[in-house]
Amino acid sequence: MVVNQTVSVERTFTAMSYDIDFAGIMSNQVYQRWLEDLRTDLLYEFTDYDELGKLGVFPVLGHTEIDFKMPVRLMEKVRGRMVVDLMDDHRWILSTTFEKEGEICARARQWGVFVDAKTVKPVTAPDLFPRIGPSTPR
Repeated sequence: MVVNQTVSVERTFTAMSYDIDFAGIMSNQVYQRWLEDLRTDLLYEFTDYDELGKLGVFPVLGHTEIDFKMPVRLMEKVRGRMVVDLMDDHRWILSTTFEKEGEICARARQWGVFVDAKTVKPVTAPDLFPRIGPSTPR
């Protein structure tokens, strides 16, 4: 079944001292960690993680693109919002925006597939995952 509703998660992050470089600006690498946090939130929101473990099929990241729009400084709060753009039988695409004080400081897009944990080969997504976006119903 294809779901036409928006599936998303949000979280507020704080730029900590260990995230800041010598120029007083948050390192771009921090966005990678925040994307991991949001994808984990999304996975737990979406599905039963224990059941996924029993099935041995997991969503695996294949590609990330990040556009950096404005700097983040020490202790600034950043709101991350991740949205599922597409999830079909074999792949998924996520879009994320990071905002501080209503302005976008970064945008990201990620693509991935579903992989069998034993063979490490792409497989059809388990029924635990709804199908979202412009795909053909099963």
